[in-house]
Amino acid sequence: MRTLRAISATAALGLALGGGLFSVSTAQAATASSATLTRATYGTFSYKAAAGQTNNLRVTTKEVDAGSEDYHYLRITFRDNYNITISTDKCTYPSATDHKVVECTAVIGVGGTGDMDDYNADLGDGNDTATATGALATISGGKGNDVIKGDLGTVLYGGDGNDRLDGGGGVYGEGADGGAGNDTLTNCESTCQGGPGNDSLTGTATGQDTSGLFGDDGNDVIHAGAGADFVYGGRGNDKLYGDSGNDTIYGNTGNDLLHGGTGTDKLSGGAGTNKVYQN
Repeated sequence: MRTLRAISATAALGLALGGGLFSVSTAQAATASSATLTRATYGTFSYKAAAGQTNNLRVTTKEVDAGSEDYHYLRITFRDNYNITISTDKCTYPSATDHKVVECTAVIGVGGTGDMDDYNADLGDGNDTATATGALATISGGKGNDVIKGDLGTVLYGGDGNDRLDGGGGVYGEGADGGAGNDTLTNCESTCQGGPGNDSLTGTATGQDTSGLFGDDGNDVIHAGAGADFVYGGRGNDKLYGDSGNDTIYGNTGNDLLHGGTGTDKLSGGAGTNKVYQN
């Protein structure tokens, strides 16, 4: 299986600029009120909400003992408040009368061979909620004021709207991106971008680990946390706090407040009338 890797401040700046166990054939005709779940051969599972839905999606992942040293099974369970239409024999309904819960299985071989062990979820329009744990995933909120929570294996995209994103990481440290709107991003362990709007970002990296926190356009408030973090306010009147750790903080254009906090920090306000405090 793939493993996560930490990112450096340099990498963060660059970012700113098959039938298996439990599987049966369950394809059915899609309806306007159903979300869909598909999968290419040996590929990524893809969930897509129907237009006009306000979804409450919860996805969990669990390893299933295959009794072999050469491969194992990964069971991914999708739960929604709408019916989910399946078009892959890698997934099934645990209950014949409840199509809001789907179990999918990937077969993973030694060294990452076999099926892919990740999924994508597109929530579409609406004020949606999603929680994802235990797998490599990409969750996209789309239009609307969305609330999305993921762990270190999950990439989060808020899309248009005033979104709340909690967590995020990804294989390459993509982390979370709020998109357009006044967004709140918390528990950023890798890279978080607020996008256009007045955003709030909070990093949670510790020690020598690095969070890359980017406010982008707007009047943003960023708290870096305890790691050796890279903070970039972008255009606007920003408030940037390094907290503990050896941080690098840039204000860019605008009348910014920079506060390094404890640690050996590098601070640069950029164009504008700035207030800069080392500690």
